[in-house]
Amino acid sequence: MKKIYRLKQAHTFNKLGITLLALGAVVVLGACASTQPASEQLSDSAITAKVEAKLAADPEVNPFEIDVDTNEGVVRLSGSVEEPGDRSEAVKLATNTQGVKRVINDITIGDSTMSEHLDDAAITMKVKTKLAADPEINPFNIDVDCKDGVVTLSGRVAKIEASREAEKLARNTTGVRQVKNLVEVGKE
Repeated sequence: MKKIYRLKQAHTFNKLGITLLALGAVVVLGACASTQPASEQLSDSAITAKVEAKLAADPEVNPFEIDVDTNEGVVRLSGSVEEPGDRSEAVKLATNTQGVKRVINDITIGDSTMSEHLDDAAITMKVKTKLAADPEINPFNIDVDCKDGVVTLSGRVAKIEASREAEKLARNTTGVRQVKNLVEVGKE
């Protein structure tokens, strides 16, 4: 089992590099148009990158099963892992990362199929595309995650209307069964 996992990890390592490159582009673009100060955005992005790097380096955790989001130093882990120990290890790694104030553990235990991952990824992209197309919403301020058709929106916006519009757009997306709106409203 370990050999299969290590082969899978080696095969998908290139995907991690591409993901980190894309993350860097999002950080640069997002820093230009966000309600958070640039120093805080970079700090949150740096924390996310550090946690993702720790997950990728740990042989016991599959980093492609866990999504990491950071908002104001609070790290939210989501996704699905096969073993409870993987979940605990991911939380431990995130908790012991410099700059992390708190960890929200939304990782579920259970084997999900590749089809479920692809469906959730497609839903996530549809919602992100809708947010990006809406002139009233800054898509860099709202993070979108999807698990089993349940979309979770998180982040911070300046006005309640933006939070409500994001939730409406997500609810009206094909494949979405439920929306959890965790978007905070407050000053920049």
